[in-house]
Amino acid sequence: MSALAIFGLSLLVLAFAVSTGWRLLFHLAWLLLLVDVFAYAWSRLAFRGLGVLRDASQNRVQVGEALKERLGLRNQSVLPKLWLEVHDGGTLPGRSAGNVVSLGARSEKRWRRRTVCEQRGRYLLGPLTITASDPFGLFSRSVEAGASRELLVYPQVVPLPRFTLPALEMPGGNIAQKRAYHSTPTVSTVRDYVPGDSLSSVSWKATARQSKLMVKEFELDPVADVWIVLDLQRRLHALRATGDRAVPPDGDRLYLNSSLEYAVTTAASVSASMLEKGRTVGLIAWSDERQLIVPDRGSRQLWRILELLAVAEATNTPPLQEVLVAHQGYFTGNHSLLVITPDTSGAWRAGLNVASGRSLPVTAIYVDAPSFDPRMPRLLPTLDERRGRFYTRTLRNGDNIAEVLNSGWGGPRAAEAIPVEVSR
Repeated sequence: MSALAIFGLSLLVLAFAVSTGWRLLFHLAWLLLLVDVFAYAWSRLAFRGLGVLRDASQNRVQVGEALKERLGLRNQSVLPKLWLEVHDGGTLPGRSAGNVVSLGARSEKRWRRRTVCEQRGRYLLGPLTITASDPFGLFSRSVEAGASRELLVYPQVVPLPRFTLPALEMPGGNIAQKRAYHSTPTVSTVRDYVPGDSLSSVSWKATARQSKLMVKEFELDPVADVWIVLDLQRRLHALRATGDRAVPPDGDRLYLNSSLEYAVTTAASVSASMLEKGRTVGLIAWSDERQLIVPDRGSRQLWRILELLAVAEATNTPPLQEVLVAHQGYFTGNHSLLVITPDTSGAWRAGLNVASGRSLPVTAIYVDAPSFDPRMPRLLPTLDERRGRFYTRTLRNGDNIAEVLNSGWGGPRAAEAIPVEVSR
């Protein structure tokens, strides 16, 4: 029964008491009014002396990881808090509905919350919405407490220990006869250790043979830099697998029922693999606007790439061919190009086929959108694509990314490589 109904009933009982003069009805009417007043006052005082306890937790997690939080309430008042409903606001999908907490006088209660992050992106956590009610449930009141904070969910990174780009292993490249001041895959010689040399460059085999510290000197690799181009055309991506194509997640293939998530996860995994091998990696992704990360190496570069990929969305971006033409000027150094796209026709290669310039090694990883949604257009290879020699791999719905990309480029899904001419 609501507070208004109780109040109306008390007035009705009071009217009967006045008309009949029956003392018991007067007592009942005043009791009902007193319950209403007591319940209202309780709801007004429910938040007095109440504090929120929220331990600092992660603000960066990856898909498949659990966001672990520790929350709590403290009652510094002498009045107990008998029924508090706590809901944590925010936009992160999959969060629990909330908690119901009762607090005695001058007490506190803490609890843990664990949410498995199933979707990459940028989300808000908090503030807490606390709803208090009186013991009779007549009045309720809600307040927001605590500040909101941002959570960034990175895409999953699949280990690719045996992955390499064919262009990086093609024979015939000329080593740049220039000393590199960082580690590269190309070791030119070893020399005596001098104070100031990094211990990470020590050649332990040479040290054992010479019985003194020897360090490696590195030279620039002719194709040390890797440009990754991620195609985000909305019309070519299946953003969700249809019901008959959905595949249950497992430990190696988490929440990937979309060609877009396959493409983003592949870009993140390849970036991590190349950076771990000492390559410099850059990324081009055109969503609502052009996103470009210039080639660099190291863990900081990986976090830059993952941060961009965390919020990458498929939009009405320019066609991949136009994106490649717009970035011709970035492909004039010692680069190898990796394109991740649902455009299995290969027509985008025309964006790189210009009349003059030098040979740019190009590799493609195709994501087969029709395998996620049969309504997506099935793009057949162009005549040029069928005739040319060109390294490719194809990822289909249900594929294990690690198994496909770690298996090398000589399997049934691969063809040979073709150098593509780009202008300087």
